[in-house]
Amino acid sequence: MGGYLLVDFIGREERAVLGTARRSLRSAIAVAGVLSALAAGAAGTAAGAEFGVTKWEAGTCTSSECTEGTPSLYYTQAAGHPPFGITDFRFETEKALLLEKPVGHVEDVRVDLPPGLAVDPEAVPACSEAQIEQYACPPDTQVGVDEAVGAAGGLAVKQSFPAYNVQRRYGESARVGIEVHGGLVSTRKLESIIYLHGSLSWHQEAEAAGGETRGVATGDYHEYFRILKVPQEPELIESRLVFWGVPYEYNGHLEGTDKAFITMPSACDGPQVTWLHVDSYEKPGSYLGYPYKTPVGATGCGSLSYQPAIGQEPESSTSDAPDGTQVVLHVPQATEHPQDANSPDLREASVTLPEGMTLNPSAANDLEACSSSQFGIGTDAPIACPARSVIGSVSVNAPGIPDGALTGSVYLGTPESQEPDSGREYRIFVAAEAPAYDIGVRLEGHVHANPQTGSLTTTFSELPAVPFEEFRLQFKGGPAAPLANPLSCGAASTSGAFFSYSAPAGQAPVSAASPFTVLAPACPPPFAVGQSAAASSTKAGSGTSFTLGLTRPEGKQYISSLSTTLPAGMIGQITAVPLCEEAQAAAGKCPAASQIGTASVTAGSGSDPLVLPAGPVYLTGPYDGAPFGMEVLTDAEKVGPFDYGTIVTRAKIQIDPYTARVTVSAALPTVVGGAPVRLRSLSVSIDHPGFMLNPTSCGALATETSLVSTFGATDRVSTPFQASGCEALAFAPKFSVSTGAHHTRRFGAPLTVSVTARPGDANIRSVKVMLPKKIVADTETLKYACPAATFQANSSSCPQQSRVGNAEVSTPALPGVLTGHAYFVSHGGAGFPNLDVVLNGDGVTVILVGDTNIKGRYTHSTFASLPDVPIRSFSLSLPTSSHPALDGYGNFCKSKLRMPVTIVGQNGKSITQRPRIAVAGCKRKSGKHRKFKRRHGARKRRRRGAR
Repeated sequence: MGGYLLVDFIGREERAVLGTARRSLRSAIAVAGVLSALAAGAAGTAAGAEFGVTKWEAGTCTSSECTEGTPSLYYTQAAGHPPFGITDFRFETEKALLLEKPVGHVEDVRVDLPPGLAVDPEAVPACSEAQIEQYACPPDTQVGVDEAVGAAGGLAVKQSFPAYNVQRRYGESARVGIEVHGGLVSTRKLESIIYLHGSLSWHQEAEAAGGETRGVATGDYHEYFRILKVPQEPELIESRLVFWGVPYEYNGHLEGTDKAFITMPSACDGPQVTWLHVDSYEKPGSYLGYPYKTPVGATGCGSLSYQPAIGQEPESSTSDAPDGTQVVLHVPQATEHPQDANSPDLREASVTLPEGMTLNPSAANDLEACSSSQFGIGTDAPIACPARSVIGSVSVNAPGIPDGALTGSVYLGTPESQEPDSGREYRIFVAAEAPAYDIGVRLEGHVHANPQTGSLTTTFSELPAVPFEEFRLQFKGGPAAPLANPLSCGAASTSGAFFSYSAPAGQAPVSAASPFTVLAPACPPPFAVGQSAAASSTKAGSGTSFTLGLTRPEGKQYISSLSTTLPAGMIGQITAVPLCEEAQAAAGKCPAASQIGTASVTAGSGSDPLVLPAGPVYLTGPYDGAPFGMEVLTDAEKVGPFDYGTIVTRAKIQIDPYTARVTVSAALPTVVGGAPVRLRSLSVSIDHPGFMLNPTSCGALATETSLVSTFGATDRVSTPFQASGCEALAFAPKFSVSTGAHHTRRFGAPLTVSVTARPGDANIRSVKVMLPKKIVADTETLKYACPAATFQANSSSCPQQSRVGNAEVSTPALPGVLTGHAYFVSHGGAGFPNLDVVLNGDGVTVILVGDTNIKGRYTHSTFASLPDVPIRSFSLSLPTSSHPALDGYGNFCKSKLRMPVTIVGQNGKSITQRPRIAVAGCKRKSGKHRKFKRRHGARKRRRRGAR
């Protein structure tokens, strides 16, 4: 960025006038007048010539005498500091005898240097404008000489004039003043100061009507200078400006304070081209352009030392906290050691932040983006980015301008993709300007975010080919900082990969790294999640809504997955809404009728996390092996300037086969669009009317959640729940039982039990029955009982002989009927096998465990822990078969068989009955027999009464 190589203009002091004869100045003027008169009547040697340049050379040299014809004297070390920088141009002239004068008069001169060739005006002291106007510049401000050939009165003379580094005016990147003073010029009173105004082509220049920049690639950060309003007297014929590459060697500056004034380009890509544009007073604004290609290009790229260093200075080193971090790139330069080459110019830089230092969702609360047109890269138009797109600041220190002069802002660019790793979804614009020196830089950086981890790598490509020493990016801090620290604590590292302009194609980048330490009260940080769970009504058995809330304090491990089990008896009635089909769920297109609630999320680090709009929760059909599922949609289409679309989270709903407790399990998204969520809270509210039902038990219950962190840690949280008003619930189930008249030892005795319940009653907790002594468990079939392990793994794998009955249950919670089988199941040391019932329907499995005990001649069966789920009806049939569940003794038709039963409700109420077992298939007695029996019975009753 730094200084600017300028050019030669006027020449060296006159050593001889009209040959070697020494005459007085007055005589010389007289002779000149005579010669001018003679020329007036003589034919010119260039008659008919037009204004133009006949000689144009430019280069860096080891000798001030180098020309195009002496290529061996060119200095070629890439990024080195040449002893001399020379430009030499000569105009078309007319000659007559001993007289010579230019054809036309040059008005303006512009010289555009090759990209990468730089001058450092800060390398030497500056002469003030007042001093140079008095021809009194200090010697140590001199940076070269101008050897000029000019014509005065037709007499062409060569004279040398000093060139000084002059204090820059506002808007000038460099200024060199040439004292046109002394000798013939002073004698003719033609003294003047010729200023060379330096600039940096850091933006596209509009093509001037006269072609001032025709052929020049503007906006590539090359340096150029202009000389405006060149004096018409003396008439300029030739200017050979020789800059001193290390001025102290020639201007008497004290040794030890030497600095290089000129630096070579650092790319070894062949000869360089320097452009000259000139116009004339006769045709102002009509420029003639002349390119000059050096006979040799820069060499020695392979010998350059390139050791960039990267550093990171965090605003906060606290784990998981927003961080206004600062990233500093330092490229050591050798301008204070002219014998050494500079570091080559940086062409591409990629910086990777420490693992876990990622985008902070909280920043989206107050964030806008800047479009490419608003930023105006490649232009010097005023930046029109929104104030809320500023995410940081930048400062650049470079040779040629004072430290701290080149500063600006970092803007968030509008996304051009929704692929986080493309570098187009996350863009940053960097703009720094030094208006006092008309220097600016506008860059576009591409931030590549790893879609799985959120790791960030920022790349700047095709950087300006200009030297700099320090590039400092400071990102905003505070609660809305765009970056947040890693959650993990301990050592981390920022790394960089750098390509220079001197590196050949295919060469590996130069790497650098900077350590970074993350601090936390505990390492690793703990995993601790807060939970709240509340029902809108606690009334037993009533409809309710239910809200689950989870909070993760800042600095604690992130939630990766969760599994929440509702209180026993709190269920969802699947029949209340139509299920969202899998094809709809997979497309995120569940119908509104399937919605059962809403979910909301807050995310991000800091005291002001991002709040996302509440999204719908839908009930779906089977998902991930579970009978039902939930789909949660989170609207992330407007997260600041980013569009993450709709985030779809799927959950499975499992029903415990023994308790019917509902468990909802889900893996939570931890990285969305390359931005880690840093989840702070999650709230799910199930509030569809008539969907949720409270338990009918008023015992102490709980909502229990198991969680897993992204580190693999686990946590369990529990929130108590207790229903109220259970005593107000009625409890009046109906129980009936029947058997058949025909039973045999081979095929056993049948038995059918039925239970019906009224809507709104307390649900059944337990049923205890005792069979009459004429009906007992079949001891032979008990020998074939299914082992408990086999039964629990898969009841269908149980021996066929252990399947002894069929069952069916109807519940308002499910659309279908559950059907299944009854099994004798052996539990190791238990005295007798259980009679367990397995029911299936709508993807749900329910297992009813019936403990069996035989005392004396009575068989007892107890279903002690039935699920707190409403039923319409239940039936269990134990038929006769080759392996029956029951044996029968005696004639059932001649006995009054009763089966005592105790049924207890979930609210503690119970009923005890001795229902008579209906016997089907008994032979009906004849009419005569029934009539005799009635009469005989009446007489017996009368006799008893007479007594």
